[in-house]
Amino acid sequence: MDKAKFGYKDIEKSEKPDKVNNIFSSVSNRYDLMNDFMSFGLHRIWKKQFIKLCNVQSKRKVLDVACGTGDISILLHKENQNIDLTCLDPNPDMIEICKQKFINKGHVDINYQIHGIENFLPKKQTFDLITVAFGFRNFTDHKKALENIFKLLEPGGMFLIMDFKKPRGKLYSKLFKFYTLNIIPKLGKIVADDENSYRYLAESIQTYFSPNEIKDMLSKAGFDNTRIVNLLEDVATIHIGQKL
Repeated sequence: MDKAKFGYKDIEKSEKPDKVNNIFSSVSNRYDLMNDFMSFGLHRIWKKQFIKLCNVQSKRKVLDVACGTGDISILLHKENQNIDLTCLDPNPDMIEICKQKFINKGHVDINYQIHGIENFLPKKQTFDLITVAFGFRNFTDHKKALENIFKLLEPGGMFLIMDFKKPRGKLYSKLFKFYTLNIIPKLGKIVADDENSYRYLAESIQTYFSPNEIKDMLSKAGFDNTRIVNLLEDVATIHIGQKL
């Protein structure tokens, strides 16, 4: 059977969705707080940069893939409240937090879908913007996911990915590896009472594709005008592709 990466482990592809789902159910209540601790708050700056590149003002139908607790979804909607927004995530606990955030802000016109992107094919529905932030590395079948995202995009539509990367430079890379594999799991234990889940998340960063590998994957899936935007701190990148 086909294998998939689960941190440093190779597991059957059929096992990965449930394993990843269990992790996010376990950490959902402290997920936002841990993001602040893990990134020293930098993730908030990165997300604002990501939104600027989305050009949301010119978009109508938007799909936020692996929306999690809704940080990106909320920023997209804040940028343009006229968009038809769909929040997609396979984890019901994360989706529920996302939904409550929107309700607390007085927004009840958001579409929520508990589903993985690999097999998400809504009838006669396409989007002119699709985003995935800090979720791509958790997919089971990246090739299938990208092919499906390409199908879901309207001609001229944009797709953006933001995720961690291993930094350039030997010393910086070693420090980053030490931090992700040793400090993040300990933070997970202290803040979220869950060391093992954050060990997986740390390992998933270390085993993630390089920026150029993702760029090639986008091209093979049919995307044009692909480019990489390196974020200032050199530990995260944004990939942009377009369906012509």
